[in-house]
Amino acid sequence: MELESLDSSRLVEVQKDVELIEEWAERNGVTCDTARAWTKRGILPSVKLGKRRVINCVLFRSWLMEQEWTA
Repeated sequence: MELESLDSSRLVEVQKDVELIEEWAERNGVTCDTARAWTKRGILPSVKLGKRRVINCVLFRSWLMEQEWTA
């Protein structure tokens, strides 16, 4: 499949490289406390930007893709 053939109207939303923990949690149907706990435990990759900690969505998607190939 070529990238040009993707139907952009079928995409849920534009993917972000980093996302606030609160936004990520809401979009993925988990509580903010759960998402924060996952970042503290290293389950979700995160980085601190200024005073805020954000989810590194690029690393998370990469990890998901690796799981797909090894499953």
